[in-house]
Amino acid sequence: MNTKIPYLLALLVLCLAVDGCKLHSESVRFSPELKPKQGDIGQGKTLGLAVADTRPDKQVGIVGDPKIEAITVTAEEGSPSLVYQQTADALTKMGFKVEPASDASERSLRVEIRELQYESLKRPFKYDAKAKVLVGAIARSSSGRYERTYETEETGEYGTPPNQSTISKSINGLLSAAIDDVLADKQLLDVLAK
Repeated sequence: MNTKIPYLLALLVLCLAVDGCKLHSESVRFSPELKPKQGDIGQGKTLGLAVADTRPDKQVGIVGDPKIEAITVTAEEGSPSLVYQQTADALTKMGFKVEPASDASERSLRVEIRELQYESLKRPFKYDAKAKVLVGAIARSSSGRYERTYETEETGEYGTPPNQSTISKSINGLLSAAIDDVLADKQLLDVLAK
């Protein structure tokens, strides 16, 4: 009979731990940290910049078990303004004089957040996480037009449901990597620098 006590205690602790992992809706704020190469690619040329969230569905993803209990992950309203500021700062470090894009802009770059996916599904003893970001870029100048999509993704495992900090770090890490890829694209920069 005494041999069952440790087993029952372990079961009780597990039940308390599972009950303590209640899920709460999460909201992600876009705040990429870009690492542009400093230089004088832009040579002081004026560049019109636009950043848009063009995702058809503003929900980012889910955490939990969709059949039992799951919460949605969304993006905060107005988040693209931080993406604009970070991208403008990076382009300035690259030698461009950045201003908001308009129809009169001689050269322009439009960055579109086209897809954000975050999914952390409950398994028997862990949460499997998968995140994906698609960013589109459209560069225009008198030398032509260039458009491309940049994709980044990652997977991971967690012992408990990922919290807002973990989700934000994942999404913003991928968003940063995708925009860094935009700013390192030689063909895109060639169009903007002419």
